[in-house]
Amino acid sequence: MRTLFRIFAMILLTGVMLSLSRCSNERDRANDTEIVVSEEDFQREKTELRKDLRELRDDIDRELKKIDRKIDRAANNKDVDRDRAELDKANRELTEVRSKLDKALEDIEGASKETWSDVRVAARNTSHDVKSAFRDMGNKLEALFDDDDTQEQ
Repeated sequence: MRTLFRIFAMILLTGVMLSLSRCSNERDRANDTEIVVSEEDFQREKTELRKDLRELRDDIDRELKKIDRKIDRAANNKDVDRDRAELDKANRELTEVRSKLDKALEDIEGASKETWSDVRVAARNTSHDVKSAFRDMGNKLEALFDDDDTQEQ
């Protein structure tokens, strides 16, 4: 009985080892195909990603200008201290987000074909995170700008 159990355990371990080595080979094969990127594809992807991040940065710059104008108006009006604190916070957050975008753009500029895979993933993740944060912050800012519009009318 003990011998039968040992044989069964050996067969089971052999099956597990074979399946793990197959996964490893498939992952290696996937990595090999990922590394082979034509120069044309590399430049095209780099240009597209750079363009997307720059457009996002331009959107953030426009919002920062709106916030700065709103802060200037709030500085003259002592009744809007709460709004000013919210605007200062939004200004800081947008500036941090813009810095992340600038870093991603620098990484894209310095990327080689060998490092492109990692840079591309990091830049896309940054883009996704920034868009999400920008959307959330936009809702808060919209409420502040709407309040200002109703007060001015």
